Amino acid sequence: MKAIETFYNGYKFRSRIEARWAYVFDLLGIKYEYEKEGYELPSGFYLPDFWLPDLKRWIEIKGVPPNTLEDKLA
Repeated sequence: MKAIETFYNGYKFRSRIEARWAYVFDLLGIKYEYEKEGYELPSGFYLPDFWLPDLKRWIEIKGVPPNTLEDKLA
């Protein structure tokens, strides 16, 4: 299934599920930054979905279980 780009809160999300999580973070009062920073890893480039600055945590949103490459990148 192809992801549906969605605009919310000034961001253009790559998928509707990411936008839904942004909405949940807003409801809970959790500050977030979307695709803040990417990393070049030995296994390839990795761009986490959300940075939660107050919690100092990266969050990756997946609609389905990650594949082997995604596991390796994470």
